[in-house]
Amino acid sequence: MNENPFDGLMSLAEAAQRWGRADATLRQAILRGKFVEGVDAKHIGKQWIITESAMRREYGEPIAPRSPAE
Repeated sequence: MNENPFDGLMSLAEAAQRWGRADATLRQAILRGKFVEGVDAKHIGKQWIITESAMRREYGEPIAPRSPAE
C-alpha cells in the first residue's frame, strides 16, 4: 500500500475550522513556538500548512470531522 506524503496535512484555515480556532490564533501559536516551523507547520508562499498530528497534540480531537470530499 502506497502512503501519500500529503496525508495528515491541511491548510491552517481547515485546521482552524476543524478545531474551532481562529486562523490568527494558529498563526500566533506558530510564531510563538507552540508548533515547530518546518516540522509541525510550513509556510509555502502565502499559505500555511500544518500537520494533523501537531493539531491533535496541542488541541486534542477535532470538533468537526474532515469533509468527505477530502
